[in-house]
Amino acid sequence: MVRCVVFVLFVALTLPSVPMVRAICTSSITADRVSSCAFNPLLLLVERSGWVLSRQNCGETIGPEAFDVPPIVYYDYTEPDHLYTLVFVEEHIHPSDSDFSERSFSLQWLVVNIPESSLANGMRYIDGDTIVDYLSPVPRSADDDDDGQPTRYGFYLYEQVYGTIYPPTPSTREYFNLDGWISTIYPEAALCGPVASIGFGV
Repeated sequence: MVRCVVFVLFVALTLPSVPMVRAICTSSITADRVSSCAFNPLLLLVERSGWVLSRQNCGETIGPEAFDVPPIVYYDYTEPDHLYTLVFVEEHIHPSDSDFSERSFSLQWLVVNIPESSLANGMRYIDGDTIVDYLSPVPRSADDDDDGQPTRYGFYLYEQVYGTIYPPTPSTREYFNLDGWISTIYPEAALCGPVASIGFGV
């Protein structure tokens, strides 16, 4: 009997600390610490070919033709009546002496004000407000400084804390400052996350 009581108390004390998939987003992670397979998984479907990118194959190297057209984006853990921002980037990782690699980005696609219902049912190209049009990924060319590694791409989903946003259009794709762009959105801390992500290499 005593053992049962102890077990019940243990469960009661530990359950509140068990992390849940659906969590309240309270802050954003700096760009140098994001990783495309580290958050709740997005699911991408290329309707024309039926190709799917999910948690099971996140990070794999694929042919660039798989994303010639914008994929349909699914996210299962949206908050009711919330809006979201989707950022698709090419990731450049630079060696660093710190615990985290330094990263820079090239912008491939940027969409804001995406309704949660669109993500739950499959976000298409026409959903939300497109800030920067879709640019399909390309393999690394022979002229690049080839280190033998595939070119990495990542989709990152942010929650819009205060509803609709009216962000500025980034001045360049090639040297996209993710943290800097987020900081220009009014009010401060209007974007939170990433709350979800998925990535691949080509």
